[in-house]
Amino acid sequence: MITRFLILLFMILCYFPAWAADRIGNTPWHLVDYWWDFGKDTEFKSYEVDFTLSNDVDPKVRLYIAPIGLGYLNKVPFYGGIQTQSDGYLVHPHPRRREYIGKGAIFSRWNERDIKATRKSKGGLFESGGYEGDFISVRNKCRWTKGRYTYRIKRGKTETINGKEHTWVEASVFSHADKKTVSIGALRFPGAKLMLGRQLAGFIEIYGPRIPLTSIPKITVTFEAWRINGKATPPQSALAYYPRNVPQYVDSKVEKKEIIATVGKSVDRTKATRTSKQNRIWLQRLY
Repeated sequence: MITRFLILLFMILCYFPAWAADRIGNTPWHLVDYWWDFGKDTEFKSYEVDFTLSNDVDPKVRLYIAPIGLGYLNKVPFYGGIQTQSDGYLVHPHPRRREYIGKGAIFSRWNERDIKATRKSKGGLFESGGYEGDFISVRNKCRWTKGRYTYRIKRGKTETINGKEHTWVEASVFSHADKKTVSIGALRFPGAKLMLGRQLAGFIEIYGPRIPLTSIPKITVTFEAWRINGKATPPQSALAYYPRNVPQYVDSKVEKKEIIATVGKSVDRTKATRTSKQNRIWLQRLY
């Protein structure tokens, strides 16, 4: 009995500092959210972001790197990026079993549940859910590792449904190392003319089961070379938001308007100069 008690006490002492349970909420942990302002709304043809990964990460840790953490097309929110563990459904209607594809790329939008508004690529998956608000999504295998990539969305064909026009938007990830493109799939948005909102975001997130802080991957992610409609369009300003109820494990800096996120080491933000009015986030003005 005493031996069992000592073992339990040892486990608590070892893991409690790593969890910091009194301050840290449940996953998903948005370790950082970046907001970029491009100055004006733009009629949309394409939008691209380059991002570079300093090293590979353990695929057992569920890491989501989103070059498009949030954007708006005709005021409809969307987002996309790469994940260490992707899953979804292969055929319509939903089978009972989910398919798991490991490392993948994802493109999602909110305010929709109709699976007919998804068009998966060959070998890809789709999703329609309500567990984070109504959304639809397409996913595909993307065996990303260390290197430079481009996440891209582009306008596709317009079609008329019940007298109303809709436009498909296609997503892909391009690897600069092997010059190959992974097609993620396409989602349907309302309207023939699509307007891209002036503010877009990126984020880095830990999702899935809660993990010890020591398991947060050590990686540097650089966001750069934004392009709207094929034209270089650096954001006019950039902000970093760090939610207070998640591990403070990202340090951000700017070099020549490149946003460099260093992940995996504890950061002391107690001397931060600015917080939100609700005192729920730390805010860092990057430029």
